[in-house]
This record gives sequence, C-alpha cells and structure tokens, in this order.
Amino acid sequence: VITAFIAMVAVGGLISVTSARSSLDEVTEVMDELRYTADLLRQDLANAHRDRQEMLFEGLIEDSAEMVLPRLRFRAIGTSKARPAQPESDVYEIEYLFIPGQDGKNRLCRRVCPIVGVEEERDQTAGGVLTKLSEHISYFGVRYFDGAEWTSVWPVEQQLLPTLIEVSMASRVVEKSGKEKIYAKQVILTFPRLGDQTALEEEDEAVLDEIEFTDPEAGLE
Repeated sequence: VITAFIAMVAVGGLISVTSARSSLDEVTEVMDELRYTADLLRQDLANAHRDRQEMLFEGLIEDSAEMVLPRLRFRAIGTSKARPAQPESDVYEIEYLFIPGQDGKNRLCRRVCPIVGVEEERDQTAGGVLTKLSEHISYFGVRYFDGAEWTSVWPVEQQLLPTLIEVSMASRVVEKSGKEKIYAKQVILTFPRLGDQTALEEEDEAVLDEIEFTDPEAGLE
C-alpha cells in the first residue's frame, strides 16, 4: 500500500511537471515568433528601396470572417540571395501577408521575390520564396502616418513612402487554468527624407510624443 501511494504521488508530480513544461514551451514559442517577426520586419522596412523611379510601397486590407488581414508589400535592398546560384540584383519585392492553412487557420507569412531587372509586367514578380513566420499571431495591424493623420491603407499609386509606419502584433495563450495571457510586439519606423516628401526627423521627439500609437493588446479584445 505504501509503495502504491508513493508511486501515485510520483506519477502525479511527473504529470504536473510535464504539463508546466508544455505550457512554458508554448509561451516561449509564441514569444520567439513575435520577436523574430518584429526584428525581421524592422530590418526589411529599414532597407526599403527609396528610388522614386522604381518606388513600390503598398498597404492593403482584406476582410475575412475571423479577422482583418493586412497585406504589406514594398521593395527593399537585400544582401542575402533568395535563390542560391540564380541571377539576382540587390533589390527584392517583399510582402507580409496571411496564408490560409489546411486547417482553415491563417498563418502570417513573408514572401521575398528577387527583382532581376528584366521584368516588364507585374506578374513577373508575383512569385518568390514564401516563408511561414508564425502560427500563433492572432492580431497583425498596420497603420501609416502621412504627416497629418493615420490610415490603414496606403495606395501604391501615391508613389511615396509614409512618414511613419506602425505594425502591431499580438498572440493569445490560454493557460491550463483557462486564463488567457496576451503577448505583444510593436514596430514603429520613420523614413528619412526623400526629395520633397514630408517626413518626420528622428530627433523631432516633440512631434512624435504627440502622435497616438496603437496598444497591440487592444487588438485582441
């Protein structure tokens, strides 16, 4: 009887440890995905191609039954090849978008398409290398500041970079107790002056302090 009791206690403790470890692994995975996506997005936007002759910067919104799905597409300068041993320039078309999986859930993905330099039609840059970034990001919001007000859409016809871009991401984790926890990341980036385009200087802190930014966690409420 004593041996059986000790065995029951040991098994119960092992189950508790395993469950706690599983929850910790999920939280770690969610935080890693948020951090990786935020760092990658920040790097891509910082390298945005600023040539007015080949300007491409577009922000779209697609509505779905579950959530609003932003699409962000722009050209950026890159040093790593998307396709080894293939002819490529250092300019790439990059797109952040949601792709539905076989289970019906949307996954945030990143598409990178090299611009070789001989394309004549837009369809020729519609392919590229698609990478899944996250399975857990439940909220992905993008806003653009034109110097006066925020907007959720940035038409490609403007042929301009926004003064400021804000990208908010959040994930929801349900603990074993049923309590929900929200983990969030936000990327805020200003663009340097380009010709006669009005832009915020990074040292213009007084102006930035007056701008109202999004609370990423509010996107999941």
